[in-house]
Amino acid sequence: MTITQLEYIIALAKYENFLEASKHCFITQPTLSIQVQKLEEYLGVTIFDRSKKPLKPTEIGKRIIEQAKDIIREYKRIEEILMESKNVLEGEFRLGIIPSVSVSLLPIFLKSFTEKYPKIKLVLSELQTEEMIKKLQNEEIDGGIASTPLNDPQIIEKPLYLEPFSLFIHPENPLFQKKDIKEFDLIDQEILLLNEGHCFRNQVTQICKIRKNKGIFFESGSFQTLISLVEQNLGITLLPYLVTENIKLPKQKQMIRKISGITPSRQISLIYRRKHLKEGILSALENLIISSLPKNLLDLEDESKKIISPKFN
Repeated sequence: MTITQLEYIIALAKYENFLEASKHCFITQPTLSIQVQKLEEYLGVTIFDRSKKPLKPTEIGKRIIEQAKDIIREYKRIEEILMESKNVLEGEFRLGIIPSVSVSLLPIFLKSFTEKYPKIKLVLSELQTEEMIKKLQNEEIDGGIASTPLNDPQIIEKPLYLEPFSLFIHPENPLFQKKDIKEFDLIDQEILLLNEGHCFRNQVTQICKIRKNKGIFFESGSFQTLISLVEQNLGITLLPYLVTENIKLPKQKQMIRKISGITPSRQISLIYRRKHLKEGILSALENLIISSLPKNLLDLEDESKKIISPKFN
């Protein structure tokens, strides 16, 4: 039994097909088949039921594959321990980030990170939260940046910052004239939302208490589209603080209004699996993001905030 054979059965379980798995292992299909068969003969069990399409592991095969993942993880950990002992941070780190955060956060820290850690290959993917959790569980990514809490016992959450929501509203909207706009003023307003699947959408619907088939005027995949529609007085929307910081036009700036009272906010965290490698890179990423955040956002930490859950519909 070899480490390579364990990597092969993990790949085969993932791709459920000898041809696809062999491509991703950079070997021929016959070589993969022979090595899997040798492992099965060595263990004296059948790991995969070859009569099923797509290919599925047997019951004992599932347990062996899960144990193989643990073995590979700990095997790789030895290399990381050696690098960390030499204060060397290098290698590939696959990071997922939710779209409603990437648009404003990546420009803040990404350039500094690549300059400070040139030996780390940061592979970024925009992922919605549910897909991100699945990819973490399947070890397809190493970490993620998402809105929390997720309340998943398998996921560790390291809060990075609290981000308050602001109202973006046209001056001709009657609500704009109110001196203090409170949460209850937003109930059943014509709210412009992000598309289904965005956790920010779920947070806004909680704040505005939007009822089904009422109050939703338009859905979009980007904040910029929502901003453009508000400029046409076609509804109102809520924006995260860092998105409002990127608004530079004076006319648009005056359309940003704070919500009075306890400010609805989202918590943005670095997330990863409990059994995880690359702690050095995770720590470096966490520290650099926090140090790169605008001071005025960190100053807002002292204000009274209510964290809105990113619960799924």
